[in-house]
Amino acid sequence: MDQHTISKETARRFLITKQGFHQGKEKTGTLEAIKRLECIQIDPVNVVHRNHHLVLHSRVSDYKPSYLDALLYKDRAVFEYWCNAKSIISMEEFRYFRYRMQNYMAFHSPFYERLKAKREELKGTTSHVLSTIETDGPLCAQDFKREGEVGSKTAKGVLNLLWDRGEVMIHHVEGNRRYYDLAERILPKDISIEVPNREEYNLFMIRKYMRAYGFVDVRDWRFGWLSLKAPQRKLVVEEMVKDGKIYPVKIEGIKHIYYVLEEYLNALETIEDSLLEEKIHFIAPLDNLLWNRRMISEVFDFVYVWEIYKIPEKRQFGYYVLPILYGTRFVGRIDPKLDRTSKTMIVNSLFLEKERFDDSLVVELAVALKRFLWFHNVSQVKIVKTKPKRLKNTLLVELNQSASDVQGEMVKRI
Repeated sequence: MDQHTISKETARRFLITKQGFHQGKEKTGTLEAIKRLECIQIDPVNVVHRNHHLVLHSRVSDYKPSYLDALLYKDRAVFEYWCNAKSIISMEEFRYFRYRMQNYMAFHSPFYERLKAKREELKGTTSHVLSTIETDGPLCAQDFKREGEVGSKTAKGVLNLLWDRGEVMIHHVEGNRRYYDLAERILPKDISIEVPNREEYNLFMIRKYMRAYGFVDVRDWRFGWLSLKAPQRKLVVEEMVKDGKIYPVKIEGIKHIYYVLEEYLNALETIEDSLLEEKIHFIAPLDNLLWNRRMISEVFDFVYVWEIYKIPEKRQFGYYVLPILYGTRFVGRIDPKLDRTSKTMIVNSLFLEKERFDDSLVVELAVALKRFLWFHNVSQVKIVKTKPKRLKNTLLVELNQSASDVQGEMVKRI
C-alpha cells in the first residue's frame, strides 16, 4: 500500500486541529470535547486545577469544573474508568468497558494490584461493604469507620476494588471524599450493558486508541491500552494496513513511519487549507496532545519531561510545568502554582524556547494568562522569573501593571 508523505507542519496542524482547542462552550461543549478526545486522563495533583480540568479549560472557552461535575454526577453522561490510565469516558461506551470489569483479573490496574491479590482475604469485608451500600445508599470510606466494623483504610481499598470490577460507581464527590453506590442504581436506564467478547473489546479499544492519538505509533507501549508486546502491536498494524483500515504516513524529516485511520486521510489532505488561529494555550502535563512524548519530540521538535517526580536539584524547568503552544509551535513552558490562601497565581517560571520574541507573542501570553487567572478565580498574579529576563517587565506592561512594582506582584481584575 502506498504511503502518504506529509510535511511536519501538516502533521502538526492535523494533531492540533484534532484536539479541538476552544471549540466548545458550556456543559454541552464539555461533553462534546470528551467525546472528541475519546477520554480525558484523571490526575489527583492539584498544584493548580487538576489535569482533567486543565484539559477541558483548553477545549471549552468558558469551562467551569461544575460543567464536568454535572455530567458525571447529575446527567450521568460520562463515567470514570481505566482507559489512558484513570479517565473520564462517554457513558455511551460503557458496555465495552463492562468486559474489563467482569474480567478484571486479566488486566493490570495501576495501584490496585495488591488489592486484587488480597481479594479472597477481603471477601467477607467486601460482602459487608456491598450489603451496607445496598441498604444505606451512597457511602464513602469514612462512613464505615464511623460504623465501627471496618476501618476507613480497609473500606477505601475494598471500594476501589469494587469500583475496579464495576460493582460500584462514584455517586458524587464532597471535597476529597468519594461516595459510592451500586452500579445498577447509577447507570442510566437507556444505556446498554450487553458485554462484548474479547475480540470485540480489543477491536473497540484499538480503534478508540487510534482515534485518540491521531497518529499511530507501533513503538508505543500503551498501544490500544491493551498491554500488547511489540510483535503483537506490529501484527495488529500489518493486518489493519492489509485490510485498508489504516494507512502508513511518512513525515518528512522523521525516519519512523506513523499510521492513521482511513477516516482521517481526507483531513490530512485538506488540513493545510484550513484556518488555524495563532492563539496560545497552556497545555496540561497529562494533556491528550502530550500522551506520546516521543511523537511530540519528533513532530514538534520539542522535548517535554514532566519533572514532578524529580528531586528539586534535578529539575530544569520546574515542578508542574505546562508547555506553551502557540499556533503550531511549542514556544515555551510555564510553571504555575495556585496560592489558595491569598488567591494568587504564582508563576514560578516562564521560559521561552527562543531569546527573541515579538509583540504579538507577548499579547497572546497576556491573554492566555488572564484567562488562566479567571479560570482559577483569582485576581492576583506574581511572576517570579522569566527567560529571557526582559520578558517579565514586558509582560507586566502588557498586563497593565505598574512599572514601579519591582517584586513582579500585581493586582489585576479580570
